[in-house]
Amino acid sequence: MSAETPPSRPRFHLPTALRVLMYAVVGAVLAIPLARAPAVLTAALGAGLGATFGSRAAKTLYRSVPLLTFALLVMLLSGLIHSLLIGSATFAALLGPAGAYRAADAWLALGVCFGGAFALRGMSARRPLLATLEVLLAVFAFTQLVVAHRDGAINRPFEIADPILATGGDPSLVFIGVGVAAALVVALTLLAEERAGRLVLHVAVVGVLLALLALTTRISGMPTPPEAGGGLGLRDEEGSADEQQEGERSGGQQAGGQGGPGTPRGPDFRDDYQENQSEVPVGVVIFRDDYSAPSGVYYFRQGAFSQWNGRRLVQSTLADVDRDLVQGFPVASTAVREPPPLNASRREVETTVALLADHTQPFALESPIRLSPASNPDPSRFRVAYHVTSAAMSADYFSLLEADTGARTWSREALAEYTEAPADPRYRELAEQIIAERVPADLRDQDAAKVFAITEWLGEHGIYSLRSRHASAEDPTAHFLFGDRTGYCVHFSHAAAFLFRSIGLPARVANGYAIPESSRQGGSALLVTGKSSHAWPEVYFEGFGWVVTDVSPQQSLDPPPSPPDPDLQRLLGELARGQSTAPPEEGDDTVAQLVAALRGLMPNLGWGALALLLAALVMLYAIKAWRRLAPRFASHPALAHALHRAALDRLSEVAIRRKPGETREAFAARIAEHVPSLAPLAAVTEGRALGSSRAQQVSRAELLRVAEQVRQEHARAFPVGRRLLGWLAPWSFLRTR
Repeated sequence: MSAETPPSRPRFHLPTALRVLMYAVVGAVLAIPLARAPAVLTAALGAGLGATFGSRAAKTLYRSVPLLTFALLVMLLSGLIHSLLIGSATFAALLGPAGAYRAADAWLALGVCFGGAFALRGMSARRPLLATLEVLLAVFAFTQLVVAHRDGAINRPFEIADPILATGGDPSLVFIGVGVAAALVVALTLLAEERAGRLVLHVAVVGVLLALLALTTRISGMPTPPEAGGGLGLRDEEGSADEQQEGERSGGQQAGGQGGPGTPRGPDFRDDYQENQSEVPVGVVIFRDDYSAPSGVYYFRQGAFSQWNGRRLVQSTLADVDRDLVQGFPVASTAVREPPPLNASRREVETTVALLADHTQPFALESPIRLSPASNPDPSRFRVAYHVTSAAMSADYFSLLEADTGARTWSREALAEYTEAPADPRYRELAEQIIAERVPADLRDQDAAKVFAITEWLGEHGIYSLRSRHASAEDPTAHFLFGDRTGYCVHFSHAAAFLFRSIGLPARVANGYAIPESSRQGGSALLVTGKSSHAWPEVYFEGFGWVVTDVSPQQSLDPPPSPPDPDLQRLLGELARGQSTAPPEEGDDTVAQLVAALRGLMPNLGWGALALLLAALVMLYAIKAWRRLAPRFASHPALAHALHRAALDRLSEVAIRRKPGETREAFAARIAEHVPSLAPLAAVTEGRALGSSRAQQVSRAELLRVAEQVRQEHARAFPVGRRLLGWLAPWSFLRTR
């Protein structure tokens, strides 16, 4: 009697269940920003039911058009019933107004998600190409859930962030978890058509890696805000080739004698200047004094550039130049070497700066006279904090009219440094033409009047745009000024400085951040973002020091910057002050304590997950290696089984395995084209398992000879790259049958 082939196992339905679960999760995520908890639950239920019935409907004889029509009718009917329930006085009296609205919304979410999931799952099952829409839906659902959190807006979306902040938690951790969940859902979607065993294995690997990512995030700190400010030198960045050439031309020296790649040499000229992620918060300033800038703009200076290198202004290499600049982040109370004069034109203003992103130098409200370190209120979010005392300009600009430019204490070299300009005679010709046209005859001996006339002319005739075409010119400033006059702050500041210098006025270009006073919106905190990065000209007036003489272009090809989010500005201000964002409560603070405990536990969990992962990999590789080496130590009765198992492991590494219910001999016959010698080895193994005396008589030497033939045939049949990839997979032996 011949042995009957065992019936094949029924198809495992775990992929289908996971697909339905994915639809339910996506339905709930789509509903979170739009509805309350009951509607979120019914949205998940509707999406799951829709996916279930859509999969079944795809296997019926109904055409696609009737199925889509049915889904559309379900959604329309849900909308109609929703309108009827909302307008029903009886329904409102039964559940109350609020309950009626919630019940109606829950019904609408159920019907819309059911119809949408039914249509998408049904069409995807019939046309596999449409399955990409399922992946896109999952990505869109999670993206729109956290889209308000982009650009560092840790207070949005309010529905998620507010409860977390109210307990003293960090919303960023939750959004990292959302990202992990999104990646897992997408992975499940992509793997849902795999066989059950492979699916479980892949999902386990993906889950471990994603959990490791989420749990170890706190070890290295929260994500750093992206660079924003580009060539203005506000953050550490690699110098361009053009920048490095200029560094070589100027001796590669910086203030303090430091140089090298990554050190800012001065504001950069760029074509099609890109402000990537420019809305990302990079710092917050707390005003300790009530101060109003005479220009209506707060200027936070970080650096200044006074040395003409033949192409642009860079950091000076002279020891007695720009001595009013901050030398670095303070480790103790540090005074500026040459602070501006404190008189009726300036007043002391106290501020505290907390940086959210790394900077090459601290920035401070102009003009700083002293810096001191401050305790970091939240090291997981802020990079560093420091206090600044500034001699900020308080007098109006008309008070400059009687002041001379320059300082009597400057050396001849310092004066030459501040007044050196390009040799192009057009600069002086244009400056004199502007003065002749705009400055009254009785004011032409007033340096301030000349400065105001030049800045006003540049503002009227210049066009602001980040998309300029001057960087490749030998003198980008001349190409801008005597060309289309279209550029951004670096072009305007250089043009003004060179026009000032051409008529003997000491000037330089400063960089940092410029923020309208209105952005404070009545509070004491001021949010600093990458979009605020700026370069501006400054002129030195006797008795006033370096004074900002910024150019304000009246024409702009770029949209105006949006004002800062007042809620985010207030929140970061509170965090910078070291205040808790949780509302004051008396009594039980269990939730806050739990959040704090979990936050402190996360690094340990991360290291633990990493250790478990490494231990699992080591164990899998050890087992795999032992199964390959076991024949060398096996006794004669167990040798055939060990050799056969090692051969099957090698085949499993190249994805050739026995099917469920397939005998050893049938499998050997199926792959005889690749490994013909496996058949006798399988026969001996099968015979010994069944107690065959003939199989027991096969010598050890014969078994080893056949096993070596199997190994050589395997090596010839499959390319080395495929075998190597299979060997690197530590779990390949788990699929061996």
